[in-house]
Amino acid sequence: MAQSSSDAATSKPSGPSIRKTSTYLVLYNQLSACLRIALLLRTVQLWSLYGQNTVWDELNAVARWAETLSALEIFHAAIGLVRASPATTALQVAGRNTIVWAITRNYPHVAAGELAYPLMLATWNAADAVRYLYFAVERGVGSGAVFNLLLWLRYNMFIVLYPIGILSEAKLVYEVIEPSKERNQMYQYLLWFGLSLYIPAFFILYGHMLSQRAKSRRKQKQAKAQD
Repeated sequence: MAQSSSDAATSKPSGPSIRKTSTYLVLYNQLSACLRIALLLRTVQLWSLYGQNTVWDELNAVARWAETLSALEIFHAAIGLVRASPATTALQVAGRNTIVWAITRNYPHVAAGELAYPLMLATWNAADAVRYLYFAVERGVGSGAVFNLLLWLRYNMFIVLYPIGILSEAKLVYEVIEPSKERNQMYQYLLWFGLSLYIPAFFILYGHMLSQRAKSRRKQKQAKAQD
């Protein structure tokens, strides 16, 4: 889940309520991290040993439901459980779910034959594994307990992974334009429109993550200055 730069203003819950919320978020992030790590390792294993077709055959259903589960993060942001922008979170969740439900699920022969599919899964799950681990530690122990390596990965890995992931998504959308004509000639225009949205979406989400990276670095400098 992407964190916004501002704190959500909510009424202060009672002590037991805070503990329950914290326990729920720690558990959610721990389970999500385990799921993403398992998906990442399995994607790499199948891809390296058997090729991209096997990645699709074995993981497409699990990948779809993993992304569906992430819709909970919109709810978390909307009710103030986390300091995140509901709009930014919804944009990313909706984009991924469109890929796994509307694009790859409806055109499995395209997804199975494209290098972009396992590449997309690998980048998604590598980034999310780090993200969920970071939040699990931060929520469970405190931000001061986050390992330096995990902190570095959280705010630097996306610089490479995000462009690879979004280009892989766009490649899959592009490749289904031609076969979509067999279903309905109008689909191609909807897909071209969807492709055009990747440009502003990239700048919005990438810019948001860069701002979070800058905020984290400022905090680190301030902490060092106080030591």
